[in-house]
Amino acid sequence: MKVKRILLGLGGTEYTPVAIQHATELARLHGAEVTAVTVVDESRITKVGPVPVGGVALAKTMREKRLETSRERIQEAIEYLQKNCAAYSVRYHILHEKAEPFSQLMNLARYHDLMIFGLRSLFDCGFGVDAEDTLARLVQSGVRPIVAAPKEFRPLQRVLLAYSGSPESAKAIKRFIQSALWPDMRLKLLTCGPSKDDAETLNEQMAHYCRSHGFDPEPEVSLAPPRQRILESASEFNADLIVMGNGIRSLWLDRLLGNTALHVVQHSTRALYLTQ
Repeated sequence: MKVKRILLGLGGTEYTPVAIQHATELARLHGAEVTAVTVVDESRITKVGPVPVGGVALAKTMREKRLETSRERIQEAIEYLQKNCAAYSVRYHILHEKAEPFSQLMNLARYHDLMIFGLRSLFDCGFGVDAEDTLARLVQSGVRPIVAAPKEFRPLQRVLLAYSGSPESAKAIKRFIQSALWPDMRLKLLTCGPSKDDAETLNEQMAHYCRSHGFDPEPEVSLAPPRQRILESASEFNADLIVMGNGIRSLWLDRLLGNTALHVVQHSTRALYLTQ
């Protein structure tokens, strides 16, 4: 899979600079172009809650201040993107949202190979919008693959592949391996299963697939619950990126059920590669 068109969400949050760095680095490596979309969802940002009697003027001031702050942060993100693209000689163009930004992102994702945005912020601009809800909507709508960037930048060299034996997790790993996004990646393949024998068999089968594509992952088999072990293993391996696919399809529904993928999204301090 060649990466030639990267869709970048400019949310204007503290996560945005890292998303920009990863997007421009990948574009340089693959000779790709970046489409950056500003995402100021005015209808969500301007929600200030119940307005008490006599508080209409104050609420109006708060809404205006939030919009002003959001636009200032978006402009800072645009300038940072321009600086990075110039440094890497990366082709880019910037689109300003014209309507509801989520729909625009979904439409543009059809014509791009990869989407990148901040792990726990896309539309919030610091005002507490539910970022997991946004991620769920994107994946449910068929946007994939996604790289969700953390707050702190780290070169993406050490990768944890989370494998459960499910078709979704296998597809995520295969797509990641085939894309070869970053050179000289060091991989660890974590397989969690109901029994040691089953997990070892699954791990070796996927490791063989990886080796056939030139990667020799370090194996790990665990009987611990995946939602617990994935983050522990990532920390022990000092992973820069976690590749996941299992359970993403039902991310919304499983918010109440403690879904593994959602748990990792909520608690990871590392970049995530999500697909199915």
